[in-house]
Amino acid sequence: MTGVVVDDLISCRAGGLGRAVAELKAHYPSVGCVVVARPLSDPHALLRLGRARVENLVMVPQDLLVDGLRRELNRALRTTAASLVARAVSPYLPPREAAVVRSALTCSVLGWSAEQLAEDVGLSRPHLSERLKAAGLPSAGHLLVWARLLYAGRWLPDPGRSAESVARQLEYSSGSAFRRAIRNYVGATPTEVIAAGGLVFILEKFLSACSIDHAREAVDRSAA
Repeated sequence: MTGVVVDDLISCRAGGLGRAVAELKAHYPSVGCVVVARPLSDPHALLRLGRARVENLVMVPQDLLVDGLRRELNRALRTTAASLVARAVSPYLPPREAAVVRSALTCSVLGWSAEQLAEDVGLSRPHLSERLKAAGLPSAGHLLVWARLLYAGRWLPDPGRSAESVARQLEYSSGSAFRRAIRNYVGATPTEVIAAGGLVFILEKFLSACSIDHAREAVDRSAA
């Protein structure tokens, strides 16, 4: 789960918009949230949300729902793993390879294979891997593994998640397989990843495994 859309009318009936959203963000701070604001719902919702100091939250009025939802959802998702990683590496890659990284970040949570990723960008898997390596990136298969681990780095610090739940969301066969992938690629346990900074730590390891000039200096700026 990287983003949610909340209907404030339903939330009010369930016990209050401010409480519902604040609890959601307390357990899953990495999740972007868009609230659909209806004119007849709780008039004090905005005040309660302000007091709760909820971050990464945007609102879209009901009358602008058709045109505004996609735009506001994109704003709410600006701190997801995919957005942060894309902003960190895209300035230092050719446009096509940068697009492949973005596709890998999307495909990795959909359970796609390297062959499906290659088909999505219009190349064979061997040709895609050659292009990626020429740009200083891992092969297609390894890039998908890194993409999953980058999501893990973003999600593991959420209080409402556990290593087991993250493993399930990333469709690892077991928690052990998930822990083994982290250990093999970044040399750490999930607990150590959290203590080392989560996504920033995984992203630094990813960049160290690549040959992308100057990309590492963008890590902290993108994750801020």
